[in-house]
Amino acid sequence: MKGSPTPRTGGALIWEPCEDGSGILMLVRLTFLTIQVASAGAVILPLLIHAWLNRGWNRLPLPVPDACSDADLPRLCVVIPTWNEANVIETKLTNLLDQRYPSTKVRHVLIDSASTDGTVERARAWAVENDTELEIIQMPARLGKSAAVNRAMDELHPEDEVFVITDAEATIEPGALRRIGRWMKDETVGAVCGTLVEEENGGAYRGWFRWFREGESKADSTPIFEGSIAAYRASALRPIDDRANADDSQLALLVREGGLRALSDGAIRFREQPITIHREKRERAVRRGQGLSRHFWRNRIRWFRGGRWGTILGLNGIQHTITPWLVLLGILAGVAHATTVVLLGWTGGEPMLLDRLMLLVDAIVLASLGIGVAGWRVPLCATILAFLENNVYLVRGMLILRLGTSLHKWTPSMSNRRI
Repeated sequence: MKGSPTPRTGGALIWEPCEDGSGILMLVRLTFLTIQVASAGAVILPLLIHAWLNRGWNRLPLPVPDACSDADLPRLCVVIPTWNEANVIETKLTNLLDQRYPSTKVRHVLIDSASTDGTVERARAWAVENDTELEIIQMPARLGKSAAVNRAMDELHPEDEVFVITDAEATIEPGALRRIGRWMKDETVGAVCGTLVEEENGGAYRGWFRWFREGESKADSTPIFEGSIAAYRASALRPIDDRANADDSQLALLVREGGLRALSDGAIRFREQPITIHREKRERAVRRGQGLSRHFWRNRIRWFRGGRWGTILGLNGIQHTITPWLVLLGILAGVAHATTVVLLGWTGGEPMLLDRLMLLVDAIVLASLGIGVAGWRVPLCATILAFLENNVYLVRGMLILRLGTSLHKWTPSMSNRRI
């Protein structure tokens, strides 16, 4: 045997390993512990700084768009990018018609990326049936949404003042287009996007997402846009990278770098049917995550430069490009640390307080994951699960891109597009 039980004062026994190998085992345990603690700190610190700053930013007033008459509203070019959206295109077009924006101040453009399911035919039939003018641009091949957006920008008329993009599966609430028109009367605003209406139990994680976007908009601008309904001042636009996704956030950054504000407005609301197939939900999250990670990393030279805007960009950039890897590293180190403790005991010496603390943290995280996976209504547990899931999706998206696969050619999820 490499060691023997030795009586402790009072009769208790402790295991005292011999010197042979114990130092190495202790070093391994402490190495895993150090990596876990350092990773956790590097993940939490930027989040805490962002939250602390955002708490102050949210106390600032968000400017309210002035009311205006129909005659004063700007002219909108509303673009619907599609690829195999036959199941929802008629509902989408009807939803836009119901907005009641002055017909002389809006034109609707459907840009289709070579659909094969009859999307264009259904759209044409709808336009005839509703006696409504609908411009249709058919691209010769499926090149992705960013390429479609660039193509649609080529079709802007000189009198078009606002370029609006809205996804086929998104249902925007009444008054959304008028609210956009009112915002664009403010010459300091160059872009504005809407907010997803969460159904009951939509999740605390999504609430945090909205809270950050609101605070950033009040402080200066938000770099993360909701592409389901987003609008941009036409004069501030130029082509984006059509080989990458995150077209909405790419355009928002262009607008802000041009000196105008990019805002998220909770009064511009849209709804989407929930995706019920986990594989589709995961694929969309990975695609969106890859787009944002790529977008922020490409613009890292702007991080933490230029006052509040640089701070906002830098904090979001860290959280979408560096934090995911630290989360993964922390998880692996935590598993390794816990394994050495469970399998080898406190080999190499008595447990330190930090050992006990990190094992407690591991236990809380595992319990939270279990509760979240089970679907029980415990907000903090659901938030922890969503946070870890989203960071894993970000890592996956970055790995896929590193291996040479860009996800900018989107595939519509079908579980939220059934008739």
